[in-house]
Formats: sequence, C-alpha cells, structure tokens
Amino acid sequence: MNTASRRLLVLALGLALGAMTGCNSSGPKMVRIRGLVTYKGEPLINVPQGIVQYLPKEPGTGAREASGRIQPDGTFVLTTFQKDDGAVMGEYNITVSAYSTQPLSRQETESGMRGSGPQLLIPERYLKPGSSGLSDSVAAGHAGFKKIELTDKS
Repeated sequence: MNTASRRLLVLALGLALGAMTGCNSSGPKMVRIRGLVTYKGEPLINVPQGIVQYLPKEPGTGAREASGRIQPDGTFVLTTFQKDDGAVMGEYNITVSAYSTQPLSRQETESGMRGSGPQLLIPERYLKPGSSGLSDSVAAGHAGFKKIELTDKS
C-alpha cells in the first residue's frame, strides 16, 4: 500500500470513529423546535424586538432555558447551546416579548429630541411565566413545531 493510500485509509477511519463517537455522545437529548407567534389570529409580523423564551418548569430536571428571536414573518427557531439547536427535553413555561421601536425623523434627531422608547405590542401577561398561560412538553415525539397564539383575553 502506498503512502497516499495509507493516509486516505487513516483519514477514513478517523472520520468513521468520530461519527460513531458523536452518535453516542452523553449530551442532553434535544428536539429542534421552530414555531409561529400569532396575535389576535394573525402572525405577529415586523416586530423589531421580539423573543420567545422556554423556561424550565422545575429546576434540576435537566431542562435548560431556550430562546428564539421573532422573525419579520412571525416565526422563531429555538436555541439552547448553539444556533437553532432546539430545546432540551423537559417541561417548559413559555414567555413572549414583542416591542416596537419608534424611529425618529432626521429633523427630530438633529433637534436633540429623544424617542419615547419601545412600546409593548402584546398584553403584559405574556412577559412572565406565571401569567402567560403558555407551556410546552418537549419529548421524543414532539412535532418540532409550536404555534403560540396570543390574545387580549385573560
């Protein structure tokens, strides 16, 4: 066997062992979750500052906080450890925050005027896990999609 063939064989074995090791990793079991946030039956679109958070219901269960930015089309993808990796299996309370920004005109900015700050676009109860009424059970059979429906009703 020539040197190039040996190198190729060693490389192939290394990749195969790496792949097998990755399959047996002892990390937490994850489920990739994407979703859609609606408000009053319509997708919550064009939110400049919006986040969906999954907060573990019980500490010490292995569940970890996960979050995802609300995209311009109202969708989100959860991240726990690495971008878009999903959520660790467990029971979660969900919170949603969605704020608009009030951009100032050029004249307002040049005159030294200050903006009024972000305005909350959804009812305040969705900001806290105890009052949001939103939850999810992340398990092996999870569909990988969560529709979060927000309303003005208590």
